[in-house]
Order: sequence, then structure tokens, then C-alpha cells
Amino acid sequence: MFADVEESEITKLLDDKDSVSTKRTIKRSVNLFRTFLMEKRGSGEFEGLSKEELNENLRLFYVSIRTKAGTSLKVSSLNNIKYGLFKYLKDTCKIDVDGPEFNESKQVYKAALTDMKKKGFGSVDHKPPISTEDLKKLYDSESIVFNVNTPCGLQNKVWFDLMFYLCRRGRENLRKMTKKTFGIDTDATGREFVYQAIDEADKNHGSNATPDETIGEARMYAQPQSGDMCPVITFKKYLSKLHKKLEALWQRPLEAFSEENETWYCRSPVGKNTLACLMSEISKKANLSRLYTNHSIRATVITAMDDAGIEARHIMRASGHKNESSIRSYACRLNENKKREMSDCLSSALGTVTCNKYLATESRSDQENSLANLIEEDPLANLTKTDLDEIFNNSTFEEISSSNYVTCEKQEISVLRAQSSNIIPQLPGIQICPNLNNCTVNFNFYNQK
Repeated sequence: MFADVEESEITKLLDDKDSVSTKRTIKRSVNLFRTFLMEKRGSGEFEGLSKEELNENLRLFYVSIRTKAGTSLKVSSLNNIKYGLFKYLKDTCKIDVDGPEFNESKQVYKAALTDMKKKGFGSVDHKPPISTEDLKKLYDSESIVFNVNTPCGLQNKVWFDLMFYLCRRGRENLRKMTKKTFGIDTDATGREFVYQAIDEADKNHGSNATPDETIGEARMYAQPQSGDMCPVITFKKYLSKLHKKLEALWQRPLEAFSEENETWYCRSPVGKNTLACLMSEISKKANLSRLYTNHSIRATVITAMDDAGIEARHIMRASGHKNESSIRSYACRLNENKKREMSDCLSSALGTVTCNKYLATESRSDQENSLANLIEEDPLANLTKTDLDEIFNNSTFEEISSSNYVTCEKQEISVLRAQSSNIIPQLPGIQICPNLNNCTVNFNFYNQK
């Protein structure tokens, strides 16, 4: 059987085959080229030009284009303009831009890129991953922005959780999501998880996508120890509070509500522009260290998985990337902690920097908790609170060169590299053995029988 198809439907199919970002790039590139031709030739029409005329105009276009401020473009910007213009010429004008007729303009294009790099316009502005400190602010128990007892806070948290755990792209298809986009299931161990139940087309998965390619196989598992902040629990709560007569997943929060109300959201969807800038708004409300974009969440996820040693091929299945080179653009970046560590390492090599007294910035209780965490890692250690009190009451911590200390990120404290007697005094019945390995200091406590 066959359906009756009108010409307008075919036109719409052809128009929808490219993503929104691709259409935007094509439109901008074509408009720039038309503006250039208007200034140089008096006419912006180029569809009827011969290949030789196009080649000559492209040569001049590449070297003359500037920003509104009159400065040179960045390499990435010129690449986007070329891509949009060439796609338009190929799809609309049926002109093969890779033919020998365009060799001269292609050589000028390469020379223009080289000149831009020499002038310092070759850098790429990567979206920064969210710092560990800012993530803690978001999920702090006193955080207003993720308060699950309010419509806005609940929606913010569920949106961030889905973007984070499922490693979604920044702004694509957010407005198209419905209550059925994500499903809830249980694995063989009986643990609940949220997954993406409905496939979708995005930048990496269009008409050329193969059947085994996926937009992402990541799961958002329940975290029972998190209580009301468990991502699966908050997702269920959010679904239960949505307006029953609207299928859109992201609905406008009610201004007036109560905890007992069955519905917390209006029969009106959140606008696509609001969703596209949601992480920036969250950054402002949570008073984060900088304004992050939606894509920063994806950068955070991929960086975290790479730092954890997860293989690139597995990250690709979760994120939906089609090749490892895309993953490397995230994996090759240094996080803030690593940058600080490298700078401190170089400073200590100069021998001119000294560190503060051991744990000087932490309170006594923080010191005890940090040491207790270290001790608990050794099953043979049986230090009591009395032992801890004796350690901190009787110990003296001297300032030494910063070349003799390293940072222990797990406990978030500075550990002085010195003789064990300088850090922790010998206690009766306890033998302290410091093992120094690759700038990591481990203290093993053994009971003597």
C-alpha cells in the first residue's frame, strides 16, 4: 500500500534532513558571500556564475573576510564558513567544489589558515568541564537551585541528571522531548535505572547513521544512599508532578504551589531558547565560579569517564560519538586540579616556594576526620579517638620546602613528605610505616601483638 504524498511534504523532508546548526551555518555562510559579492561586483547573485568565476571570487573572499570589529577570523570560524558555503554550492547549485577548477582558491584557503595560526587565531574555544567544587555546590543539601521540593529546583535537577548521566548533547532535541522519551527499567541485579527509550536524530546520527550506531547507551542508575536526591527517585517525582494533559517533558513551573498539589507545572512547554541556555541560568542562580553552557555538562561527563580509565570505545557507546578523535578533544584537556598540581610541581623545582604548616587551613575536627579516613582504609588499624587526640595534642608540624609535599586529592589535604616521626609520633604498640611511591604517601598502621 502507498500513501498519497504532496510535493510540499517532499520539500519539508528535504529541508529537515539537515540539523538546525547546519542550516544556521549554511545561511550565515551564504549571506556573507552575497554581501562580499555586492561590495565587489555590485550583485550578490552567484548561482549562475561559472566555476572559473566562482573560483576567482572565492580566492578574494577567503583573504578579505573580517569580523565586525575589523579583526581576523579564527580558524574554526573560517572552516565553518567554508563548510556552509560549499554545502550550499553542492546541494543547491550542483557544483563539485572538489574539482580541479577550484584548486587555486583551495590553495589560497590553506594559506589563509596558516596566516591566521601565525597571528594567534588558531585556538579553539572548548566548552570547559564543570569543576569539582561547582558540582558540589549544585548538589549541596542546602542548594536552592536543586531543591527537589520546589517545581523549579526539581526540574533543574532532573534536567541536569539526564544530561549528565546520559551524556547528552548541549541543546539538541530538548524541546522535542516527551514523557515517553525516557523509560525506567530494572536490571538483572534488581537495580532500577533510567534510559533513553526513544531514538532521535542529532548531529552525529542522521541519514548516514548505520543500524548499529546509537545516540547513547548510558544509564542513570538509582543511588539509594542519596535518599530524596536519588536521580531515579527525583525523575519519578518529576513525572508525577507534570501536567497530565501536556505530553512535553519540560513544562513551565507553576508560580504558586504546595507540596500536596498533584500538579506543579503549567499546560505550557518551556521554550527552546530557555532550554538551550538552562545551564547558564543554573550557573547564575547557584553562584558558580563561571557561567557554564549546556555542552559543559557533556564535557564534564566525558572527561570524568576518561580520567576514570574507561576505554574510549565504551565512552563512545555512552555518548554517541562516532569516532575516537572526537573523544580525544575532551580527553586531552587538563582539569583545574591537574593544572594546579603541575604548576606547584614546577614551583617546587625552583626551590623558592615554601608550604604552610601541615593542614593549617583545616579545623581540628577536619584534621581528625581526614586522618580517620586514611586509617580506615587499612583493615589492620584500630586507632581509637583517644589515640587520635594524643596524636594531634602531642604532634608538632614544621614548615618545610614545598618540594617535600604532595597533594592527596582523595582526602583533599596536603600530606607532608617527611619522616614519620615528624608527622605522627610513635604510639605504644603501633608501628608506622610510610610508603612513598610516585609522589603518593600511604601510612600503614599495624598492631603489634
